[in-house]
Amino acid sequence: MKKEIFTQVAARLETYRQQIIDLQRELVKRNAVGPDHGGPGEVEKAAFLKDLLQGWGLQVDNYPARDERVAGGERPNLVAWLPGRREQKVWVLSHLDVVPPGDEALWDSDPFVLRVEEDRLYGRGVEDDHHGIVTSLMAVRALLDLGITPERTVALALVSDEETGNEKGLIHLLRSHPHLFSPADLIVVPDAGSTDGTLIDVAEKSILWLRLTLEGKQCHASRPDLGRNTMRAAAHVIVALEELAQEFSLENPLFRPPVSTFEPTKKEANVPNINTIPGRDVFYLDCRVLPDYELARVKERVLALGEEAARRFGVSLQVEPVQELPSAPSTPQDAPVVLALARAIREVYGREAQPRGIGGGTVAAFFRQAGLPAAVWMTVTQTAHQPNEFSLLSNILGDARVLAHVFLED
Repeated sequence: MKKEIFTQVAARLETYRQQIIDLQRELVKRNAVGPDHGGPGEVEKAAFLKDLLQGWGLQVDNYPARDERVAGGERPNLVAWLPGRREQKVWVLSHLDVVPPGDEALWDSDPFVLRVEEDRLYGRGVEDDHHGIVTSLMAVRALLDLGITPERTVALALVSDEETGNEKGLIHLLRSHPHLFSPADLIVVPDAGSTDGTLIDVAEKSILWLRLTLEGKQCHASRPDLGRNTMRAAAHVIVALEELAQEFSLENPLFRPPVSTFEPTKKEANVPNINTIPGRDVFYLDCRVLPDYELARVKERVLALGEEAARRFGVSLQVEPVQELPSAPSTPQDAPVVLALARAIREVYGREAQPRGIGGGTVAAFFRQAGLPAAVWMTVTQTAHQPNEFSLLSNILGDARVLAHVFLED
């Protein structure tokens, strides 16, 4: 790669500040919460992006997955192509869907209306994963505006269903259209990272989501002796499960945090009134487990510890997996995509990248399971899924330069 060409591209990207804001505004206002969370899905957002990219002169293909829960009965999966000097591809895969805003009273503004405050862009999805969408689009836009042909063909994948399992997104592409990908391709997934842009995710922990259901006996709160209080039992079960951290205590410095984690999270509603003792309670456990441990063993211990605590209250316990995703083989730290990103980060940010493992799950796991080395990277604010989610305009510009550097490498 000639340094002067990259300098031209970096300078061009600096002129796109208003374009970035405008694109984020268009993406934020198109609610793409998936049907699993009661949303309309990604159809409107995908249609907007397809029209935009075709207007730039790119070929855009759609590989939809059937889903009768959304308008039109399909979840879109777009691939936009920028031909390179050779067929080997650089993939940038971002996701179209977003999580629900949650309690909107915790937001300082409408989560589906972009709010701009100096370097900060606020709104649901601006980081997760509009950051990935916008950085990849702007990097390609700069090459188009300058008439530069990348060394490898650039393929921008914009997929559905990342937030709720990927069955209608990347898993669908890998099952139904495996010809799209090759182990020789460079695959970048901008969906996690660090605040200084130096973390390149090359490994992920196993993910185990469990539903714990306690069955007791409902009664009037003035006569607790006539019932079996599942809420009280659930509290003791949650405390008992703290033992998991001691039983599965290995540390691996590749990961951050370096240990397995076991967190109670969601709780379903039980009784609607104060003066009734609940006879049924349901809560969920989110386990992020180091690759050293088998998930079957974790499930066994959750059930044993939980049953022992529940039994003291005459309450039964059922444990069911909601999601079970064993850790995929890690991407080698010297894989071409990792080295290309490291060189680009050094050039753009003047920092040394660190290949690491994370506890969060990304679509890269499905690439790795298919024998496709993938690297997850972007510069984040760590506000994904939170109220007042924001992305920094300066991060978007910097990360677009990093992707452009990768696109231009020989």
